[in-house]
Amino acid sequence: MAYGIPLEIYQMLEKVLGKEDAQKAVDILQKSINESLESSEEKLKISISEELKKELASKYDVELLRQEMKTLEVELKKEIEITRVEFKKDLRIAVIILIAIIVILNQNSLELLAKLIGIVK
Repeated sequence: MAYGIPLEIYQMLEKVLGKEDAQKAVDILQKSINESLESSEEKLKISISEELKKELASKYDVELLRQEMKTLEVELKKEIEITRVEFKKDLRIAVIILIAIIVILNQNSLELLAKLIGIVK
């Protein structure tokens, strides 16, 4: 991005310094300003690049996250299986207790159970 000295400034310098000296002064000023602008642009690009590196996830970060999610998935599946086994065990106990209560509270149910099992015909 090139920068040019405004015409009014050049004309003022030309009145004070003369045509040749004004041209040299303008060239030096333009060169200095352009170098400064280029340096500022480069610093800005580097700064933006560094900020983006801090904010954006890299492929490595994404892969770490995937591995962590897989580990959590395996752990959750284990927990679900343990809970399922415990539930089946608790359900069996509850059914046995329920049958025991029915038998204790109803004497006719004992005959029915015997018929269902096939002990009594």
